[in-house]
Amino acid sequence: MSTYQPYGGYQQNFSNDYTSGGFDANNQTSSQPNKTQTKNSLTSVTIKEVVESKQLIQDGEYSVHNLELNLVSFVGVVRNVTDNTSRLDIQVEDGTGSLDLRVWIDESKSNPYSDITTGIYVYCTGAVKEFNGKKNIQHVTIRKIEDPNEVIYHHLSAIDTYITAKNIGLNGANGANGSQKEGLFVSEPESGNVSVIDRIFNFINENTPSMPEGVPVTYIAQSLNLLTDDVVLHCGKLTEDAKIYLGYDENGYLAV
Repeated sequence: MSTYQPYGGYQQNFSNDYTSGGFDANNQTSSQPNKTQTKNSLTSVTIKEVVESKQLIQDGEYSVHNLELNLVSFVGVVRNVTDNTSRLDIQVEDGTGSLDLRVWIDESKSNPYSDITTGIYVYCTGAVKEFNGKKNIQHVTIRKIEDPNEVIYHHLSAIDTYITAKNIGLNGANGANGSQKEGLFVSEPESGNVSVIDRIFNFINENTPSMPEGVPVTYIAQSLNLLTDDVVLHCGKLTEDAKIYLGYDENGYLAV
């Protein structure tokens, strides 16, 4: 197995890298919240969420962050592929954790996973299970990601799923105390009542006139005391909402 490189550091050179990711599992409420039901749906998650999920009842669904996980999807980089003739063992890592996936091959047919090689980005789906105390994915499907935007879209989808589930949990547990807020990411500070994404937008808006080439992501992160990867995620959402756009420099943004 080759030495690991940072997630996002491969030759595909996707413009938005995700090296930390994941969500904070701390600060869970003590009372039992309502859960987001995902029995018949595909839930976008990070590998960290899969690894940290637990069964609240024996033989029940796995749960994390107020989400009941049945079928999940995640994206990541292939770190290792081992060919065992009729079976492929594939290790996938997304910057928040890694999973060892196993797919079976019909030797009488062509290998549908011939394009799955070390260093490429892949999209994976399957059912969360546990064997010998270790999480794994059953009925797994793996395909190569051709469009780098799919990595961004997946992370935004995972964030949206997380926010929705957290809001349901907070409303169920706290009732009228709807003003209580929790950060999306580990160690993301709030400034008063202004959300992180609004702080980023305000900062870009204020600096756009003096930085016509684009306000650099690293400058935003340093000035607001945020993680660079979290700034990238929020900028992706602001771009989708047509509030900002890429400047001449791919690592800089301008307000609309």
